[in-house]
Amino acid sequence: MSTHNKKMKVLVVGGAGYIGGSVTDILQERGIPFTVYDNLLYEHHYLKPVDFVFGDVRDTKKLKKLLPKYSHIIWLAAVVGDAACQVRPSLTAEVNRDAVEWLSKNFRGRIVFTSTCSVYGENINEAKETTKPKPLSLYARTKIEAENFLKGKDAVILRLGTVFGVSDSYSRLRMDLAVNYMTASAATKGKLSIYGGSQWRPFIHVYNVAEAIVNTLFTQKSGVYNVAALNYKIKDLGKEIASITKCKIEYVKSKSKDERNYHISTKKAERSGLLKFKKLLDVPYGVQQISSLIGSGKIKFADSDVYFNERHIINLNNENRFK
Repeated sequence: MSTHNKKMKVLVVGGAGYIGGSVTDILQERGIPFTVYDNLLYEHHYLKPVDFVFGDVRDTKKLKKLLPKYSHIIWLAAVVGDAACQVRPSLTAEVNRDAVEWLSKNFRGRIVFTSTCSVYGENINEAKETTKPKPLSLYARTKIEAENFLKGKDAVILRLGTVFGVSDSYSRLRMDLAVNYMTASAATKGKLSIYGGSQWRPFIHVYNVAEAIVNTLFTQKSGVYNVAALNYKIKDLGKEIASITKCKIEYVKSKSKDERNYHISTKKAERSGLLKFKKLLDVPYGVQQISSLIGSGKIKFADSDVYFNERHIINLNNENRFK
């Protein structure tokens, strides 16, 4: 462990989740001391052998006692996705916005905050960090509001493209993300249904996202950065997945309900060194990961509610499991 790493101690808030799985793997690889703080909203259990504190981001008393022990916070905690955020809007606001406002006022160390490129909404031109946001959902609005609380702080805000692929061997897979969902459909049904298809999205593998997050710990950079690897039109993404999985494509004439359409520039993050990866894990790599898991039988039921944020939160809501 380097001297620099010894001085650093990281609290990974929401670290038991999908992105957190890869983040904690990389922190371990680099010998950076860390603790995971999570309320296991999306998990039934957490078996990863790391330092762990069970806690909710709304429990400010617990957090206030904990924060002085850490030099850096990686803030991954959120209700994620447009549909999931609509299930219980009050919960979304409390977790995605209000908790970050509290953090901005009560933590003096360095903050790495994960936002989303969904804040760009519908943009014909290439979106840069200076592009005016056009949030089309509660999810995007709460992320923008959270970003605003961190401006002027020792904080890096990473607007992430749509993530894909397999994280670590402990965290829950997500099948409600475009590449993973389309691959699962191709592998289980033998076909892909594409609505429209001319809309753009930026994509990045979950492990590369985690590398970018950890890279920020070693810089003095602050402000907003777009983080992605490639921009795809959905129809081109479908063709690539179909080519790999040998499935058929079904083009649906009815318009998609999702009005988002954006492609982004990552030049700022590239210049700043945040996108220095051991290896760029592209879409074909992620498709092979998901299709191999399904083909081997390691994923028994790819359409299970547990893999979909919206369905999972609806189930919790119906069971009255929220405070």
